[in-house]
Amino acid sequence: MFQGGIQALSRSYFTKIIPAEKSGEYFGLLDICGKGASFMGTFVVSFVAQITGVQNLGVGSLAVFFIVGLILFRLSAKKN
Repeated sequence: MFQGGIQALSRSYFTKIIPAEKSGEYFGLLDICGKGASFMGTFVVSFVAQITGVQNLGVGSLAVFFIVGLILFRLSAKKN
């Protein structure tokens, strides 16, 4: 429901923190990271659920990614 808006906001913020002359390189890196994140998220959920036998823990383990992302976002926001 919110994926489109969140993606648009993240790309808008990203353009503010990258050098304008290298936007193609940075957006290419962003795309690769997005594809890696979709792979890692699926892997972590399935791995944790398989090891523990509890699907809720698998989904809950994604909170680690959100916390790390929030920390990195806060650090980048302080620089600007």
